[in-house]
Amino acid sequence: MSQTATRPAPGTRLRGFSSGVILVLGVMVIPLALVAVFNSYDAPDAAAYVRMAFAQVAGATIAIGTVAGLVVQRIIRRSSAGDVAWFAFIALVVTAWQVSNLSRTADFLLTGLGLGG
Repeated sequence: MSQTATRPAPGTRLRGFSSGVILVLGVMVIPLALVAVFNSYDAPDAAAYVRMAFAQVAGATIAIGTVAGLVVQRIIRRSSAGDVAWFAFIALVVTAWQVSNLSRTADFLLTGLGLGG
């Protein structure tokens, strides 16, 4: 009796990118690139503070979306419970980290605009 290889459902493949590469790109590289691109390298004015804050929020959103997408992808692929649990743990840590980052971003924006203390 020969076993046939199980194939993931159509549309659930990562198209050649490993989960590790997607995780590093979505959680570290892209958010840092956004912050670097939209950083103010001179004395920032109000528009620069808003631009930098929105870049940080966009980076946090991308990071949270990346880890949530990887967990959903693992569930759809019917990965082992340990694999799903591992990605869920990573998603929990990254989400908590990014929510904390969003709080610091709000403080940064208010302080930069002279509205906070």
